[in-house]
Amino acid sequence: MKRKYFTFKPFIDVLFCCLLMLVAILFLLKTQEQKTKMRPPNVLYEVILTWDGASGDDLDLWVQSASGHLVGFNRREGGHGSLVSLDHDALGLRNNSLGEAVKGKIVEFHEEKVSFRGVVEGENIVNVHVYSKRDDGPVKCTVTLVKIKPFKQVIKKETVFAEVGEEKTIFRFVTDAEANVIGTNELQTKLVNSIQ
Repeated sequence: MKRKYFTFKPFIDVLFCCLLMLVAILFLLKTQEQKTKMRPPNVLYEVILTWDGASGDDLDLWVQSASGHLVGFNRREGGHGSLVSLDHDALGLRNNSLGEAVKGKIVEFHEEKVSFRGVVEGENIVNVHVYSKRDDGPVKCTVTLVKIKPFKQVIKKETVFAEVGEEKTIFRFVTDAEANVIGTNELQTKLVNSIQ
């Protein structure tokens, strides 16, 4: 008579696979939570302009909210009743470099950031303007629209600028009354010198 043997090996393998999947899911959730925690708690959206940290060029981020408020380097808060603000104005190498005798580490890119503490129904316009050009060649930049909670990259566009005074509409995004992005386009307009 042949004896039947019972083994736990398949059961243990299944449990081990389930445990690995659970650890992976927890890791992904933790990473997402950390991204969200790094962002300011009172911000709905951020528009982020970045370009090469070795560049001496000074690019400026200009944003007009659907409420009509305009922010840029010389109007950081957007005026009375504005829910948008320019959080940082990068000046190229002028404010992103260390002295010759100073040892340390700095970030490898320039960054300007506009925060939306609230949005209204309508179209928001995002432009980049070349304030000064110190490098010989063109400069490539990236503009990203990020929803803060839950964290989500909504739009990411790259463009190149070659001369002083150039201004481009990188994108427009339309928001509804619940602060959702419901459309985008790239219809060009000028925002620089439009403050009245």
